[in-house]
Amino acid sequence: MRPADGSPLAVTAHHREFLPADGAVLDVIATVHGPEPASNVRHDGLAEVILLDTSGSMGAPQAKMRAARQASIAAIDALPDGVAFAVVAGTGTATMVFPTEVRLAVADERTRAAARRALKSVAPHGGTAIGTWLLLARQLLATRPDAIGHVILLTDGRNESQHPDDLRAAVQECEGHLTVDCRAIGSADGVHDWDAAELLGIAEALGANPVVPVEDLAGLGDEFRTVLARAMARRVANARLRIRTTELARVRFVKQVHPAIADLTGRGESAGELTTAYPIGAWSPQDHRDYHVGLEVDPLAAGTRRRIGWLSVDTDTDEAPVEVPLTVEWTDDVLSHSEIHPSVAFYTVQQDYAAAFHSGLAAAREGRIAEAEEKLGQAVALAHATGKDTDVQRIARIVDVHDAAAGLVRLKVGVDWRLAESSRVVVHTTTRWGAAGAEPRPPTPAPRVAPWSHCGERQTGAYCQGCGAAHGTGEAVPERR
Repeated sequence: MRPADGSPLAVTAHHREFLPADGAVLDVIATVHGPEPASNVRHDGLAEVILLDTSGSMGAPQAKMRAARQASIAAIDALPDGVAFAVVAGTGTATMVFPTEVRLAVADERTRAAARRALKSVAPHGGTAIGTWLLLARQLLATRPDAIGHVILLTDGRNESQHPDDLRAAVQECEGHLTVDCRAIGSADGVHDWDAAELLGIAEALGANPVVPVEDLAGLGDEFRTVLARAMARRVANARLRIRTTELARVRFVKQVHPAIADLTGRGESAGELTTAYPIGAWSPQDHRDYHVGLEVDPLAAGTRRRIGWLSVDTDTDEAPVEVPLTVEWTDDVLSHSEIHPSVAFYTVQQDYAAAFHSGLAAAREGRIAEAEEKLGQAVALAHATGKDTDVQRIARIVDVHDAAAGLVRLKVGVDWRLAESSRVVVHTTTRWGAAGAEPRPPTPAPRVAPWSHCGERQTGAYCQGCGAAHGTGEAVPERR
């Protein structure tokens, strides 16, 4: 598969220059930029499949089904002439909506009008088997192996009509053949019945795009148009991040850290001696993605300066990829090798935020309340520090936030865990390093809590150790001398 036009992808590397003489892990942020805009845009090299959840839950309320139909129509109206496309209804099976045969239609005025008419007759019924939807999309896109295949997957529920192993097998079957953008419908008050882990697994394997929860149905049409516009700009398919090392270094991990966190470590394939290639999907000119590469580097004498590896991006073109060298110097100067590159620090904070939230949620579900509040408090503080106040508001659906900057939270009583699903995916979506307004807020020190009285006991923390009441609900007591 070849790009329709445009230059190969470009990569730059950011890392600290010095390593301790006894060896260490070198953290590298690899920034990959999309291709140059094409001079002559052709759309006959693109293929689009809309997977529309039409299970019974989409009719409760009917507004969900109406919004989904209108969003799909908006996407179809935005299809440029020449794009191959299809619409699939997803229930316990996958059924063609348009065209009615298992094939792709070619977008023009006539086929777009026919697809709009077909969508108006779609009604909610049955169960949810997402793996069957993906396999039908794979079958359809296989009829156009020369095209860059993309899928919009809209759902409001979990994969309840299919064994989890079957879904994983379907996702594996689709790897390398298509990319997916998942949109997940919830209620206006934040309740979501879909499973975040399922959608994150699909997204991570099939393009590593962010999973986006949708609670305002009025905005679903604009969301579809935005997704489609980016998909229709794609000019490079099946790109791979290549990491070539010397014998001094080995790859420990590779993670995408923008626009969404996704672990690519286990997806690498040998691409020659000391070289591994990691799939990074299809690209449009406006795409910009960052990857965190960890290289385990052997010890060498202080003062030695060596090249330990190279980064490049491989595409299905005849042009050889341009390699970016990675050079370091070993040193005994603690100040020099302790320095953290700002790009690494920026993305580490956001990864820590996601990890803290997932740890806290797991602890809460298992009844480890103190641990849950500690971890969820860390997540709130990190979200606040990075300017993600909307994320803090989502987490506040399951905790009472007493001080976001200090991470003081209290788990709500009788939590409906469906309120946490949107946060489970949103914590994986990151702010881009270097983007305007992306600098973290200066840290706010945790407030000192003066001794106070509650349950007849002297308290020194933010909560009563007897009943769990928050500070401020009792009386201050004199400081002990």
